[in-house]
Amino acid sequence: KAVVSTQSGHYGRGILSQQSAKRKIWHYLKMWFGAWWKIVLWIVWFFCQFNYFNYNWEQWYGYTKGARCSVPEDEMEDLRILGRTVQDVLESAGVTYFLLYGSLWGALRIGDILPWDNDIDMGINKDDMKVPIDDVVTALQAKDLSARYNTNGVINVFSKSKFQSRVDIMLFSDWYGTGTMHRIGWETYIFPLYYRTQHSFPYRLIKRPLDTIDFIGRKWPAPHEGKEIMKYHYPRDYWKETKPEGC
Repeated sequence: KAVVSTQSGHYGRGILSQQSAKRKIWHYLKMWFGAWWKIVLWIVWFFCQFNYFNYNWEQWYGYTKGARCSVPEDEMEDLRILGRTVQDVLESAGVTYFLLYGSLWGALRIGDILPWDNDIDMGINKDDMKVPIDDVVTALQAKDLSARYNTNGVINVFSKSKFQSRVDIMLFSDWYGTGTMHRIGWETYIFPLYYRTQHSFPYRLIKRPLDTIDFIGRKWPAPHEGKEIMKYHYPRDYWKETKPEGC
């Protein structure tokens, strides 16, 4: 009887030990999944907040806050030279390009760069490109410029002068085939609210042949219908003409 009792005791303790181990495993699984759900929820919350922040922050004059009332003429001329050089390269490559954002405002209002602006903004219809993006970058570099294509869908071009003037070339594509041009690049997936609402516009506005407009001493391609494209980029305040604070 003692032997049987001992065996039964060992058996019972074994069952209890297994049940305890299962409870511990289940406890740790709940803790692990609970922590991951909190992390996932925090990421979703942060993602939504960041999209909302970008969506509400963007204004066409928002970039001028704290800017100089006027860029010195020698610096401005360096930017004009850079812009004309970039234009020559894009013309040679047969690329459909056009003025955008603050540079288009400058062309529409004064036929030049806005006095407080420190770069030139352009767009390219990627769907019309007959040469690879890398070839365009190489052609820009051959003009003794610093150029690179970023995964956010922008070709950044800098002069090698002391001013390091900059031209930003944004690439657009009708990637859904719906007649709406969208900015390409990874940022469009991270900030869909921002990019889908304020960096998209109808293809008809850049359908070839483009309109032309005076800018930095030359004729430049520009979207059709004047400031119509601004209604898509800056839907809440495109009509405002605001100078930098204190100017």
